[in-house]
Amino acid sequence: MPAQRLGTLLAPVPGLSGTVYPPGTTVTVRGRGATVDAFVNGDWLSLSWWEFSDGLREDVADR
Repeated sequence: MPAQRLGTLLAPVPGLSGTVYPPGTTVTVRGRGATVDAFVNGDWLSLSWWEFSDGLREDVADR
């Protein structure tokens, strides 16, 4: 299994389920590069580099 890390969404992103996750949502990220796979409670999101930051950002997460 690829290494996983936590990230924080910087923009609204729709999951495969159709749910749109707002900025500040914590995601589990797999992969590296311009696009990565991310998950929120089992829901898959395909993220571009500009839609998330690695790690947890308190200033975004507290909104």
